[in-house]
Amino acid sequence: MAVDRPGALELLEAVQEFLQERAIPKLSGHAAFEARVAANLLAIARREIEEGPRLLEEEAADLERLLQRKGTPEALEAELVDLIRDGDPGSRWEDLMAHLRRRAEGRLRIANPRYLDES
Repeated sequence: MAVDRPGALELLEAVQEFLQERAIPKLSGHAAFEARVAANLLAIARREIEEGPRLLEEEAADLERLLQRKGTPEALEAELVDLIRDGDPGSRWEDLMAHLRRRAEGRLRIANPRYLDES
């Protein structure tokens, strides 16, 4: 089946490009600020669509390895919260910290990947 219209990613990219290249240079003051915020939000939405599903799958697999059992992402997340709240991850401390680090990096890749370049 041929696609005769742009997809969501292409639409988001087109609007973001319009804002950055055509609208923002012609604006000033608060309107320019709001347009930059809008362009940044579009970039976040694009990255969420592009990378979000893969990151969620990786997080779920990571939780299963860490907790050594299968389960829904929500149930595993709740178990992890309890493990952290109890304050005694035992021999899993290094694995727990590695998981939390990977998770934070994944979220930064969506929110603002430049933050990862600065570390």
